[in-house]
Amino acid sequence: MGWNITATFIKDIGDLEINLELLNSLGFKGFELIGESDFNIGPEFGETHITNYKGNLIIANASLGWQFAKPTQTKTEKKFLERFPNSEIIQVLIGHGLSYCVFQNGQKIRLREAGDEIYQDFGNPLLEEIEARKLELISKDDLEEMREELTKEEIQNEIELEVTYNTAFELTKRIFGKRYDELGIPEYNMRGLKFVNKAVASEKKYSIKSEMQFEK
Repeated sequence: MGWNITATFIKDIGDLEINLELLNSLGFKGFELIGESDFNIGPEFGETHITNYKGNLIIANASLGWQFAKPTQTKTEKKFLERFPNSEIIQVLIGHGLSYCVFQNGQKIRLREAGDEIYQDFGNPLLEEIEARKLELISKDDLEEMREELTKEEIQNEIELEVTYNTAFELTKRIFGKRYDELGIPEYNMRGLKFVNKAVASEKKYSIKSEMQFEK
């Protein structure tokens, strides 16, 4: 099954009211409230879905993760940390890209972004990463086939991709109690509020689509 997850989780925030004021306070720009809907953890560009899952805030936006992955701190990242200074914040991207980012007590402690190579690797490995490296992420048979076609560097990169992929899913256990890809079908049926930036639909360049949703 192909996954499309573009979610940011803020742990243990309690019964926080979800509204447009909250969204704007986090650095989002140009959105309007559409209303209650099924929560979509992998929404289209220009959509933002927010829900409260057992006291944990979940924000799904296709571009939000990139606001946490830039060389310098963005206004959006700063606003998240100002609003939730003592919360653990976890961003996971699986699908159109592969990355995760973790903040604790107002500090970014880990950022890892993988693709054809490891693009970013900031901070110390998480416990989930350490445990992932103990697993047989690529079967022995597959590894033998890869050795016939790939260089050692290419094989190592495939291993690093698997570590990143597995770790990203393992991080979702911090919210759901089990991996997101292990939830039962009824557990996926969450409700939340949907917000849309309608100007995004008329923009053709994806780089601009992404940036126009957030304050500069």
